[in-house]
Amino acid sequence: MSADTLLGVYERQAASTPDGEALVYARAPYEGTTLTWRELLERGRELASKLRAAGLGPGGRCAVVMIDHPDVLPGVLAVWQVGGVPVLLDSQWGRATTRSVLRLSAVETIFDASRGTCERAPAADADPPPLPRDTALLSYTSGSTSDPRGVVLSHGQLLHAYRSGGAALTALLGQERRRFGVTMRLSGLGILGMNYLWPAVMGIPVTVLPELSLASAKGYWARLREHDVDVTYLVPPLVDLLTKMSVDPGAGQGDTIACLSGGAPLFEQSQRAVQQNCRAVLLNVYGLTEVSFAAFFGDIGPDGLATHSIGRPATVEARLRSADGSLVVGPGEGELELHGPAVSHGYYANDAANKELFREGWVRTGDLAGRDENGRYRITGRHKDVVLRGAFTVYLHEIEEAANGHPGVLEAAAVRLQLPAGEDVGLLVRMAPGPDAETTTADLRKHLSLELGHQRTPRRIVKTTEPLPRLAQHKIDRRAAHARWHALNTPDAKE
Repeated sequence: MSADTLLGVYERQAASTPDGEALVYARAPYEGTTLTWRELLERGRELASKLRAAGLGPGGRCAVVMIDHPDVLPGVLAVWQVGGVPVLLDSQWGRATTRSVLRLSAVETIFDASRGTCERAPAADADPPPLPRDTALLSYTSGSTSDPRGVVLSHGQLLHAYRSGGAALTALLGQERRRFGVTMRLSGLGILGMNYLWPAVMGIPVTVLPELSLASAKGYWARLREHDVDVTYLVPPLVDLLTKMSVDPGAGQGDTIACLSGGAPLFEQSQRAVQQNCRAVLLNVYGLTEVSFAAFFGDIGPDGLATHSIGRPATVEARLRSADGSLVVGPGEGELELHGPAVSHGYYANDAANKELFREGWVRTGDLAGRDENGRYRITGRHKDVVLRGAFTVYLHEIEEAANGHPGVLEAAAVRLQLPAGEDVGLLVRMAPGPDAETTTADLRKHLSLELGHQRTPRRIVKTTEPLPRLAQHKIDRRAAHARWHALNTPDAKE
């Protein structure tokens, strides 16, 4: 049996409950597919033989295409069984980004479950920088096409994060969970880790449900209850979608469903609406790939519902640094910094990015947070998402939250504008179907002025009929949103 690794987790599950459900598909086109813990490992061994035949050996790098397919998780296990390192590729990346990641990671083989192929990769660097011996995988986050940032994560770092996270969740909810429900597209470690690897460490099965979207939102809660799901992961845009498009028919009966929201700021009004209208606890979690996983798992108030606080650190140590560079002692606000055994090795072969990431061994998150007298944290903004508008500091997410509070808005993206007179803010909105879709931008501006005040109201609001551009985990792609706003912001653009 493997040492204390993620592969060892699956081996132990297969030894203790070989015929227990591990992975169940209720998503087209693989509905009815079920893999037990033993079958996951057996399928992994079959794929490992193909990877060896394609040239993968111990220490080699294998790109695994992240796509919704029953063979993806066994494919990751197969790479570990060979002794290799998975490099996670989002199937929706463009060709330029994919080529850049393959080259910079020195990938030797590529596993694509959708095509059923294990094949040699294009020629890579002959002498790539070494990886730490305990490396579990390479996961790419931000960065340009020419400079993608691959986070190097070890088995020990991931296991510490998953185990600590599981203990934190149980402590918050008062009982262990039974089944994890997946309602998002598999795109990278954010989804693979939260929805597949973490449940395995907690020893619970995973059911892959239809992807949550505008078309499927109305049946969301019924599907969770039908499949006995009592814990699932969302991102704020999907939470906002549920507040407008879905109700919980089982809200007055059955078990409380634990929903974890992460990846972007959670709007407090959306959190409140879900918890009031559904039999659910919506925890505001916070984490970064650079610290392996979620690091904070939210907080529960006296009423048994989740508060908007991200709570106390669960997998790391945390501290705040003020704008003048000093550390904040006790209650206060500042940039959030994280440290501990869940912190990654940093970015692969990118010294410049690592100098930006670490300060005295602590990860600089770039997020602004407040800490109360009880040691609970609350995210207040992000350095890069702050606009200085005259004498006012305006956070892009506060504008988006106010816009999403209007019943006619399905999603919104605030954009920073650089004008001759200084910085300003524009807003791109997509309207929800129904009578409120005819709401004018003048009406929206009036709503925002009442919610935010005149000084924080966007300079101009532009409507779009297309879904807003998003990155992994549904984060707003601010660069693409900015480009679309300008493309639509023409003299004849409709108000």
